[in-house]
Amino acid sequence: MKKTVFVLLNDYWHPRATIEPLVEKLFPEKDWFLRVTDDPNYPTAYFKMPDLLVNFKDGIANTQIPTSNWYGRDWAFVLERAVRGSGMGYLAVHCGTANIPEDHPAFRQVLRGRFLRHPPLCPVTFVPTADHPITRGVESFTMNDEQYVVEFSPDAPTQVLGVSRSEHGEQPALWAHELGKGRVCGVTPGHTAENLLHPAYVKLLQNAVAWCAR
Repeated sequence: MKKTVFVLLNDYWHPRATIEPLVEKLFPEKDWFLRVTDDPNYPTAYFKMPDLLVNFKDGIANTQIPTSNWYGRDWAFVLERAVRGSGMGYLAVHCGTANIPEDHPAFRQVLRGRFLRHPPLCPVTFVPTADHPITRGVESFTMNDEQYVVEFSPDAPTQVLGVSRSEHGEQPALWAHELGKGRVCGVTPGHTAENLLHPAYVKLLQNAVAWCAR
């Protein structure tokens, strides 16, 4: 039976056109009812949440000064309720982990990991570090990418499944956990359109989609 997925994307640094080719690979029409939006309020407007919500959208969507952050308390409340209570999967990819406020429940309770900063683009190697459905069939691979520096929530645990390594050191790059009836995963690589279509990266995301959506 087909499942429903909402994909949230598009910001100044990660435009929609660079992400859509990957979305097409992850969600074939025969398996998914796909809804793509750049409006963070779009998922929360539905009475029935999808089977999976995928977030490719930076918390700060533009360069206006002062910058505003689209993460709201109501958004986080609906997100946590949908995952914990209804079993929705939540997958945050690259910029979907970025610019989440430190005290925000979307970070501290749901995703449990967030981007802090990154050095300039450089060769970055992703290395699986745990045997898990998300990492199975995925070997280490290298891309010219942004290596995200990550911190984890002090309030709730997660499991690190992979790391990124570069001249700047090693950082967590993949993590996952269960939250009530739902499943949550964070993935930090994937800045450029070329990287998003790297075969090993696509395999990693396909695994993450399958695990999060059961």
